[in-house]
Amino acid sequence: MATPNRTRDSRESVAARRARVAELLRDNLAQTEIARRLEVSKDTIWRDVKAILRDTSRTTETFAERRARRVAEAEGAMRDIADAVAQVIAARPSHAIVADHIAHQWESDLREYSAALVALAEAFTECYPQGGRERH
Repeated sequence: MATPNRTRDSRESVAARRARVAELLRDNLAQTEIARRLEVSKDTIWRDVKAILRDTSRTTETFAERRARRVAEAEGAMRDIADAVAQVIAARPSHAIVADHIAHQWESDLREYSAALVALAEAFTECYPQGGRERH
């Protein structure tokens, strides 16, 4: 059974080897030549290449895809916050009969959330100044 340190060292050595394999692949070396240089089997290099390609395909997101994903996330978050605010307003927590410490906590929470939202709104003013040119 591998010890935690040996397992970590093993993962780090695999990661280091895969980084080196990726570098040699970018230099257009054949897998057999990479195996010879790194003194490992061709099967090891094949598994490394497969892992590199799998990881690369997961992380290669175009700018347009990343932008579309972030816009969709932001739109969803804006809908969620609008719904949450509407629910809090409808619940009228300031009119609920609760213990003082709960009422004070709710007030404190609302002030904290409000401050965070004001900071976000001010960031819009910095990025999209009133009367300025529209950015796309």
